[in-house]
This record gives sequence, structure tokens and C-alpha cells, in this order.
Amino acid sequence: MAYWKCRLQLGIRGIMPFTMSLPNQWFDTPNIHLCTVNDFEALCKLKNIDILERTVVDHTHRKSTLPMRLLPNLFGEIAIYRFCRNSV
Repeated sequence: MAYWKCRLQLGIRGIMPFTMSLPNQWFDTPNIHLCTVNDFEALCKLKNIDILERTVVDHTHRKSTLPMRLLPNLFGEIAIYRFCRNSV
């Protein structure tokens, strides 16, 4: 994860790295499933899941601040979602 190409994908695009040495998507790995807000929301779209509500909080579960709302991948520590499967 410290390799510059991995950091670039995470830092610039806001998604978990996908490289030759990390060939699986974050949700399809044989080990722990780390993801970003962007990764999770892309998975929801792929799986036809509607996000009804999202809030981003810090490690003490305090509500999101302006920086967390503007850049949740950078400043948020925990993302909490309310969602449902799209019936279409």
C-alpha cells in the first residue's frame, strides 16, 4: 500500500489501489476488506443499491464537520450509510 502508484490511486482518485500486485478489487480480496467512501459508493451502484443517506463521523462518532462533508475520503474516519436495494 505504500508504493507510490498505490498512494496515487488512493490520494488522487479516492479509490483503493488496483495494480498487478494487488489484482483484486477491494471487495473481492481473500483478506480484510478496506475501502474508501468512493469505493463503497461505486460498489453500491454496481450492485444496484440505492444510498438513501450518508454521514461521515470521526472516531468519537461526532457529526461531520465542513472538511468531512467537502472531502469525506480525506477527513472522515467512519462513514455510516442507510441504503436499500433498487427494485428496478
